[in-house]
Amino acid sequence: MKLTILGSTSTIGINTLSVIDQLDKKPKIFALTAKSNYKLLFKQIQKTNPDFAVVLDKTHADKLIVMCKKINSKTTILYGKKNYNYVSSHKKCNCVMSAIVGAAALEPTFRAVEAGKKILLANKESLIMSGTLLIKAAKISGAILIPVDSEHNAILQILMSSGLEYNIGTKNFYSKSIKRITLTASGGPFLNYSHNKLSNVRVAQAIKHPNWKMGKKISVDSATMMNKGFEVIEACLFFGLKSDQVKVLVHPQSIIHALVSFYDGSTISHMSDHDMRIPISYALSWPGRYKLNIKSLDSNKFDNLTFSEVKRGQFKCLDLAFKALKMGFNAPTILNASNEIAVSKFLENKIKFTDIPVIIEKALKHVPAKKNSTLSSILASDELTRKYTKELIKKI
Repeated sequence: MKLTILGSTSTIGINTLSVIDQLDKKPKIFALTAKSNYKLLFKQIQKTNPDFAVVLDKTHADKLIVMCKKINSKTTILYGKKNYNYVSSHKKCNCVMSAIVGAAALEPTFRAVEAGKKILLANKESLIMSGTLLIKAAKISGAILIPVDSEHNAILQILMSSGLEYNIGTKNFYSKSIKRITLTASGGPFLNYSHNKLSNVRVAQAIKHPNWKMGKKISVDSATMMNKGFEVIEACLFFGLKSDQVKVLVHPQSIIHALVSFYDGSTISHMSDHDMRIPISYALSWPGRYKLNIKSLDSNKFDNLTFSEVKRGQFKCLDLAFKALKMGFNAPTILNASNEIAVSKFLENKIKFTDIPVIIEKALKHVPAKKNSTLSSILASDELTRKYTKELIKKI
């Protein structure tokens, strides 16, 4: 295996390298990419000796080149968005971990799919934005899509363990065998907050997830439950299901990651500690499993597992995700783009936490609904939504 890690300095990227570090037979690291964290990227280059390393800006690339020359590194340093595409679709690379945060991952992931690679999809936005377009491209090229999100990775493990074959993205294939998929959600740090209390939430509170160690953006998405909304859309696309076949349960302990209910009355769950190395390992090793030094789930944690139904209106962002899924066309693209802008402005203390769903709802209502038939049309819809959302926030 020759692996490109898109976003090697992200939490997922770091955990991917941690998994690889434990393997006796390690995959060759073909390329590592980062946005701006060139110092950490340099340490990763020192350790893994990739053929290529890519950063976004020339300034950071120049600094990295100087640092690599001092250690006589043979790694070629590149910069710019086009070179993300270059290393993800390169003929010498056959596996891509898509771990860049947000919409920036769409094009390099899409190019990797078109080139027929095995894609370990940690970036859900690529699928949310492109919808069936990414799935169709994979069917044409023969690319293999393996979900890395703990919930969807858990579902795949359940399906494979139940004797069903890999057929991700085929409409109605799994629905013949399964009645329902249930995704679990921790509920985030503000599970029982009133609306008034939520309006006073600060950034430092929102980025402190009770269970998972994640980046700022995804931590806010978890706090608003938009991340779970994205996962509902992702589940429908990955497993060819309708929205009414996907359910969400609040499970604060984050031990059971997903449940699959079959037509014979059986429901099978996947359980593990909240450690992203577990789904990353399965994605890398699929269809087998690696033997890793990861602590097994402590049975003492079974004593206090709790679950509760999600009520309509309880989490506005989750409701909006279901709405976008039912709207179809480019609605998920609008949902994602407006959410990215709203979350970024919240992180900059420009808007309140409770403004986030209000802004997204307005974008879904006012940005034109169109069919996304090409990558260019997706990117155009994304750009239009970002422009509308930024202008809307200025007025608030």
